[in-house]
Amino acid sequence: MTNNTGLDIFISASLKYPELNTIKYQANRELIIFEIALKGKITAQQKSIFERKITDCLNLFYKMKNLQAVSLEWRFKDSSEITLLRFYRDVNSLSEEEIELLVLLLREHFDDLLVRDNNSIIAEDSLKRQLKKNLLKKVGNKNATNFFAYREEGKVFVYNK
Repeated sequence: MTNNTGLDIFISASLKYPELNTIKYQANRELIIFEIALKGKITAQQKSIFERKITDCLNLFYKMKNLQAVSLEWRFKDSSEITLLRFYRDVNSLSEEEIELLVLLLREHFDDLLVRDNNSIIAEDSLKRQLKKNLLKKVGNKNATNFFAYREEGKVFVYNK
């Protein structure tokens, strides 16, 4: 069964942040995965600096919000011409503010390396609600548990895996 909060976060993040190349929502595991593509190979020093900064910022954020992340993990995966950065996060304690913080940190540390869709998508709340309604209708049942979204040329493609 899909978690409405998780589905809302999935849809909102898919529309709002061109830095998030791929978003996977695994409702049965209550997990969302953000995938960011970076041009070239990221050095161990760059990774270490970013990891320290994001750890410090998220710890402060959680302390200020009196939150405890159930699941929080990130991994760098090097490829020949690109580095993928994946964030794994439980949807029940995730907020829009935390995603915004993540994106701001990405821009601060890797702005010139981010592979992003440069076409903007303007999405009103009514559009997001309609998209959610259409998505649930198209998947055909409320037991759909795995959603996958990616951006390309100002469009968001959403699939039920």
